[in-house]
Amino acid sequence: MQFKRSAGLALLLLSGPAFAEVPLTRADILGTWQIDKESMHADGSQGRSQNTKWTFREDGTMEGVSEEAEAHARINEMRAILNYSIENGKLIKQAAAGRSKMDTCTAVEKDGAKMVLKCQSIYFFMTKK
Repeated sequence: MQFKRSAGLALLLLSGPAFAEVPLTRADILGTWQIDKESMHADGSQGRSQNTKWTFREDGTMEGVSEEAEAHARINEMRAILNYSIENGKLIKQAAAGRSKMDTCTAVEKDGAKMVLKCQSIYFFMTKK
């Protein structure tokens, strides 16, 4: 009887969506990535579309460019250059320009030109350009 309960509990725990970490290399990340959307949910539900590109360079910098299409936006484009590195298969990037705080991002999915990065509590759904 105890075995049946343990087996049932194990199946219940393992039956939900599983997102394993995908180790990243510098070669995986180099280039320009379009942020298709960001979401607080791993499945992308309730995500917000983005018009943002991240370009990862060989020199350990990444450039983030966000464009706003709204006619009444205060600014049309925001650009920032941040430092980054790949350590233990994870992306370590500067949280904001001019700050020393770093964010750790984990690839939870990578399939060809598509990738999902989890940075703190936000998932970034990306396509390599």
